[in-house]
Amino acid sequence: MNAPEIPALLGRYRPQTIIGRGGEASVFRAVDEILDREVAIKLYRSGGEEEMTQYRTEQSALARLSHHGIVSLIDAGIDYSAPQDPRPFLVMELVTGNDLATALAERELTVEEIAEIGYDVSEALEYVHANGVVHRDIKPSNVMLVSYGTTTFRARARLTDFGIASGIVAAPAHEEEGRTTGTAAYLSPEQASRQTATAASDVYSLGLVLLECFTRRVAFPGEPVPAALARLEVDPPIPDGLPGDWTALLRAMTARDPAARPSAAQLTPAFREAVIAASRATA
Repeated sequence: MNAPEIPALLGRYRPQTIIGRGGEASVFRAVDEILDREVAIKLYRSGGEEEMTQYRTEQSALARLSHHGIVSLIDAGIDYSAPQDPRPFLVMELVTGNDLATALAERELTVEEIAEIGYDVSEALEYVHANGVVHRDIKPSNVMLVSYGTTTFRARARLTDFGIASGIVAAPAHEEEGRTTGTAAYLSPEQASRQTATAASDVYSLGLVLLECFTRRVAFPGEPVPAALARLEVDPPIPDGLPGDWTALLRAMTARDPAARPSAAQLTPAFREAVIAASRATA
């Protein structure tokens, strides 16, 4: 689908086609006319107060983060081509591949692939958390499986969408309390009860994502409010027969008490071992 008539942003980034839509923004494949390369542009639907807050949050978070497990920010600005309707935008690297939600809809993942996704995302979260940022919206559609176009390198999982990240770039905790942020099916119990999200909240959400990789079912389906509140009363249904240490690992990640969950720094070596074990099992 072709992009609507949008001028070259900042005089160099020309949108070409729409490649994604969300609640607050559209993502375009675009061309950097100075460097003659393709980029992605996340263009917010309006410049209202809510959109500007989300734009500044994501811009500030990504500007401070540089890691191979995160889709990188290249540039940012505000489109004033319609003076009465200014629209903020982010220019990001264009990555090739599907998001995890699409991959799960298309096929069953191998245990090794799931372990690799867990390792990649936990390594990125380890870095993010070490820099004082909490993503707050870990879900399959925010995990890109990036292909490098060779048979030598596997697809790598990379985190996207820091639009509601918190920490060094967000409102103080007392301003966040009383608001629910994130996607209902993947919220941690503390987010569902409108408490401040922490690094442990991202770990819980990642646990739900990896559980879904095994079962291909959302652990807490249904309408947003009942789905979010359900995890305050029950733990997600984790099968007993998962290979290796996966059952114990996922139960630890989805403990209702945030203090009982492993950190991303603890998960990274555990997932590395899971990758090795899965590779040996299929050798």
